[in-house]
Amino acid sequence: MKRSRKKKRKAIPVPIASMGDIAFLLIIFFLVCSEVSKDRSDLDVTLPLSEYVEKTKAQVVARVAVDKEGDIYFDGTLVDNAKDVEWGVRALLTSTVTDDQRHVQFKCDSDSPKEVFEPVLKAIAAGGGIIEAVGEKAE
Repeated sequence: MKRSRKKKRKAIPVPIASMGDIAFLLIIFFLVCSEVSKDRSDLDVTLPLSEYVEKTKAQVVARVAVDKEGDIYFDGTLVDNAKDVEWGVRALLTSTVTDDQRHVQFKCDSDSPKEVFEPVLKAIAAGGGIIEAVGEKAE
C-alpha cells in the first residue's frame, strides 16, 4: 500500500524591515495634509464686529487672511498678490463636484482699507470659491 504524503508548506518570509519607514512616511503625510497645519492662528488680525455673525458647518478647502500690514496669506503661506490667491483657489477646486466642497475661509483685519481686501475677495470668487468671512459678534 502506498501511503500518501502531504507536502509540507514552506514558510515564506515577509520582509518587515521597511514597514517602519512606511509608517513614518504615512504619519508625515497626514501631518502635512491635516487642517491643523493650514491654520495660521498666530497672524495679528483684529476681526471686524457684526451682529450678523453665525457659525457655519461647511468644510473649508482653503484659508485666506489679510493682516493689518496688508500682507496676504494663502493657507498660512505669504503670497505676493491677489492673483496668486485666485490661482491657488482655482488649483484646489479643480476636482470639486458640489458647492459644499468650495468654501474658502476669509479672515481680514478690521482696520484694512477696502483697496487692500477687495481684490482678494474678487480673486477668491474668480477662482470659484464660496467666501466664508470670519468676524466677531457685536453685542
